[in-house]
Amino acid sequence: MASQTSAFRGRLFRMAPKNLFSKELTKNDFDDSISNSNLVVLGEYHGVPSIVKLQTYIQDRMANDVRTAQDNTTKWKVKDESQGKVRVVLEHFSTEMQDLLNRYNGGILDVKGLNKEYHTIGTEGHNLAPYIPSLEAARIHPNISIHGGFIPRTYARLLMKEGKEKALQAASEAGFISEYETLDGSDQHYNFFESLLTGRNIYTNDGKMSNKFREKMFPAQIIKDASMAFCVKNLLSGGKDKVLVVCGVGHMLHSYGVPERIMANSSVDKAKMLRVACLPMPDLDENGEFDLETVLKEAYGGPAWDAADVIFLYTDDGSEESLEEESAVQIQRETQKAAVQIQEETRQAYDRVGSSAHKEGGDMKKAKGILTSLYYTPDEINFAGMDAVNYQGVGCPHRHANIQKGESVLDMGSGLGVDSLLAARAVGPNGRVVGVDLSSECVQHANNRAQDRGVDALSFVHSPLENIGNRIDEKEGCFDAIISNGAFCLLPNKRKGFSECYRLLKPNGRIAICTTVIKDQLQGGVEWPVCMQTFAKMDDIKSMLLSLGFEDVEIDLSDSLMEIPITEDEKLEELGLLLEGSEHREDEKKEDNEDGRFKVHNEKGRQKYRHLEKFDMNALCARVVIKARKP
Repeated sequence: MASQTSAFRGRLFRMAPKNLFSKELTKNDFDDSISNSNLVVLGEYHGVPSIVKLQTYIQDRMANDVRTAQDNTTKWKVKDESQGKVRVVLEHFSTEMQDLLNRYNGGILDVKGLNKEYHTIGTEGHNLAPYIPSLEAARIHPNISIHGGFIPRTYARLLMKEGKEKALQAASEAGFISEYETLDGSDQHYNFFESLLTGRNIYTNDGKMSNKFREKMFPAQIIKDASMAFCVKNLLSGGKDKVLVVCGVGHMLHSYGVPERIMANSSVDKAKMLRVACLPMPDLDENGEFDLETVLKEAYGGPAWDAADVIFLYTDDGSEESLEEESAVQIQRETQKAAVQIQEETRQAYDRVGSSAHKEGGDMKKAKGILTSLYYTPDEINFAGMDAVNYQGVGCPHRHANIQKGESVLDMGSGLGVDSLLAARAVGPNGRVVGVDLSSECVQHANNRAQDRGVDALSFVHSPLENIGNRIDEKEGCFDAIISNGAFCLLPNKRKGFSECYRLLKPNGRIAICTTVIKDQLQGGVEWPVCMQTFAKMDDIKSMLLSLGFEDVEIDLSDSLMEIPITEDEKLEELGLLLEGSEHREDEKKEDNEDGRFKVHNEKGRQKYRHLEKFDMNALCARVVIKARKP
């Protein structure tokens, strides 16, 4: 399989029918699958280099198949519209951008000009930089053309605000969907869609399905599926062409979304359609292997033999470094293993926090003291009320985010929901706030509190921050502001986290990320808490964000001390040395779990790191607010 790993940076598996074994595909087997398909649907995680490499390989293979099937005497010096073509339909461009793409297809614009005009239009706002290899490769083949796939997101927003009838009428009149489209979806599709948002396991029936997304968010998802299916139907009407569809995995798994809409509204034979779903490579055991069935159950919520025809387990971590050297592969495996361990330990700890957060207890006096010291206003603290004891964080993003009425806000690492509640108050009833957190228990508690307090503009989603994927109704450019308070401290892959921020921001959207960073190198031979080993290095942050496309990057150090006085008669409170969250801190005389509320910070942990008292934490670390803007 070395050649396959080199070609794709991953491994391919053919999904077998129920009760049969899946098998790993060779490169030749995969080539045959592509050649035998008129339509390939690639479900991706946005911006992953190895997936872009796979996309490029597929479109090249399809182009070569089309060319081989045609007159061998053709010199292919110019594009011949009478011959069959490979139509690459990308989610990243809306259908109204086809004039722009036609200029690129025709050689009038280069990729730099395409990117510039794309962001000038500003309706979609994807980061196109990772896709430059596939876009440039398409220009090499005269019989490849790029097409916009999804309806402009303004129509999804119209649906959310004014209902699906208004959106349907406007989209049909604009020619973006069929005049016969109803945006009705099956109960099975909704069940799957709701599970993407909440993290509920659809096969084991863990938890009760919520219907809160059915009226607006579900049709807003379907209108995008329907527009892409309508586009594909029109492209295939000539009979000579092949189509490669590139969309998020949540738009194609189990054939829900784009594939089912295509099959319902065109003459595509399912046997001629190849569904390829992408997933990150799991941890390997001591023999360098993994259990595929376990991977698929965790990724898809249960038996996944029908989730796709081919599963691509990709191995890269978002960098452009070559993985062909065994040493690089080994380093990546160890890095991934450590990242997964950190993420799992964090999830388990905060699941315990979330499962007990509803119980009475918590030091309200200390919570008010900490919030005041972090510059939350008395008005904000009073609004939080008893929820203030559930505060989690290392700063106050609200002093920097400048949240306005009617805006849409994402809280990354929302925990028990205090900062999300304050953001929802700031945006008002015409705005929208979504909290995302790794802990399903924290998400459930926060959703319950939002419902109890009657905050309709607020909802919470269960997801890792680095791969939010399709778990928000609009996956690209849908937020005016993104806040975070402490979650980036323990995020193993900071670049992926900030890349998700970029992807989810509207053009001119902004971030205010409160986190803890390392100012100086950690001394060797010392047992440091895992969180300190995970902190970003302050000097690396600005260049990282600039490389992702952010502008106006600022690292605010105005409130950077690691220790803050709460009141005159209380000791100094250290922030950010372990898992963040003031409600988890306790007086040393109390036993962990004394009041039934699980506390991450306890006396056992304090004793373990007593040796760190000799270090000046203000010299080693800093609490910062990372601010930046998407152009």
